[in-house]
Amino acid sequence: MRAHVTISKLLYFGDFIVIPIAVAALLALAISEGGAAAVGPLALSLGLGLFVWTFVEYVVHRFVYHHTPFFTQLHGAHHAKPLALLGFPSFVSSGLIVAAVFLPLREYSLVAASGVTSGMLLGYALYMFVHHATHHFAIQPGDVLYRARMRHMAHHYRDGCNFGVTTGFWDTVFGTTIRRGGRIAPV
Repeated sequence: MRAHVTISKLLYFGDFIVIPIAVAALLALAISEGGAAAVGPLALSLGLGLFVWTFVEYVVHRFVYHHTPFFTQLHGAHHAKPLALLGFPSFVSSGLIVAAVFLPLREYSLVAASGVTSGMLLGYALYMFVHHATHHFAIQPGDVLYRARMRHMAHHYRDGCNFGVTTGFWDTVFGTTIRRGGRIAPV
């Protein structure tokens, strides 16, 4: 497969259908396993999964997309054509999350595995939405996604910065935020 292949809208947006179904199934599985007592641990593990996702998003974007030859070529094509529907079918990433998170954690706790996996899947869906919106929506100052758009556009036009799409937290932690006059740099 060529690294710069355009994919269909169904494959590009497919996870917006699949992820809610998968999360509902995982949460139902956890509740059926642990009953009402599972709600607290499930909520905590879901929050942990969301938080862990933000770190995974940062690491993958910074080190895999920008320093691994095949993925660098694919991501470079996105930088060259930011409005094109480029990449792998989105369910590939969802499948990797389930395989890497749910399968190992279920040996420890089905409730924790379901919660962490659900949190990471929801984080991934949020990432896909925010990333798509920063390129395709008419986001204006004052809109809830404006800071994300400014941060991401600075990433597209300045090398080596602003790798977080859904949050700038890890860019702040690791010193990869581009700031200008106390604000995220405008493009």
